[in-house]
Amino acid sequence: MNKLDKIVDLFSKIVMGVSALVLSVVTILQVIARFIFSNPIPWGQDVIRLSFVYLVFFGGAYCVFKNEHLNIDIVFNILNEKNKKILASIIDILLIIFFIFLVYYGFIFTKTGLNQKAPYLDIPMAIYYLSLPIAALTMVYFQIRKLWKDFLGGEE
Repeated sequence: MNKLDKIVDLFSKIVMGVSALVLSVVTILQVIARFIFSNPIPWGQDVIRLSFVYLVFFGGAYCVFKNEHLNIDIVFNILNEKNKKILASIIDILLIIFFIFLVYYGFIFTKTGLNQKAPYLDIPMAIYYLSLPIAALTMVYFQIRKLWKDFLGGEE
């Protein structure tokens, strides 16, 4: 892994780790407050939703990095090595196009959230929506890296 790979990998892990920790802690606090004290935390749902959104999108990006997304390999397994490489490259290119689409429309969607506020946190919904284009940009990077490695014979 080169230096940029390590930085992007570390950033993704930090976002996932912090999101999972915040999600878990606030959910537990919310359950305790609601069922033991009969007084739910007003901002709890907003924080849980925000943490979950970032965890899901950056988890998806990390799966792209580790090449661990679900796939059906029945066709892939019957191909010879040359055709496997060609099919993998076609899939990589299609995924890059899809992720670029997500980046572009994710930023457009994020702009719509600038005028909306989260109910209790009173922060722009754009902060929620920003997870999509940032994670998709990370996916573009990881997918280009994979295409380089698989098809062009670049270094890992």
